[in-house]
Amino acid sequence: MKPYEAIREADVMWERRAWRTVDLNDPVNLPFRASQGGLPGCMSLFGLVRHGLLDEGGIVAYDPGPTGQDDAFRVPFGREALRTLFAALDTLSTSAVTRFMIKEDWIFDKRRSVMEARIIGIAPMLELRSDDGELRGHRPLFWLYYPECRLLFARWAASADKDGRRLSFEDLFAQRRFKGTIVKVSNMQDRTLSGHRAGLDALLESEGLREQLFQMGFDLWHY
Repeated sequence: MKPYEAIREADVMWERRAWRTVDLNDPVNLPFRASQGGLPGCMSLFGLVRHGLLDEGGIVAYDPGPTGQDDAFRVPFGREALRTLFAALDTLSTSAVTRFMIKEDWIFDKRRSVMEARIIGIAPMLELRSDDGELRGHRPLFWLYYPECRLLFARWAASADKDGRRLSFEDLFAQRRFKGTIVKVSNMQDRTLSGHRAGLDALLESEGLREQLFQMGFDLWHY
């Protein structure tokens, strides 16, 4: 596992925080689901998170708050609270976690002349359904501080590349081998895309924000 390159605050020429959802049903993201795209005998990403929280105990889950909006890693869950939460999930007939939220910082380091995306946190998203089974949305179960998870993720194989070399979950994230939809970029109003866009409009704006992030990297590099 390669450590993050140290970045001095004086070298940060531009930065932006973004939140994106990763849909595990998307074919690009199947390696995160062990039963559909991962290596034989491997755990899913959510299974690994559960193992890390309940068995190894090397990572910490943080409460997303009553509205599910707290992603600042302020209130850790206790072990018994986590056991209760996972026990409740086990009563569901199918997996209720089909998405992950990623919180990341896009930083332009003028010393190295590179635009870099660093994941700050990840959150498994619970499906919210009505009494008749209709999907109503998704809500974070808990947040994980990603730098704290890197060692665990680096030890477990998730997929293999074209040459048959095994890729860990950390490799998938570090090499950006996933597909996500941007749902929010840091702004003064702390507004999400769903708060003022819907359907195709939200998707188009998400794609526009993604292109802006990449284009900003090119513009700053030329600068």
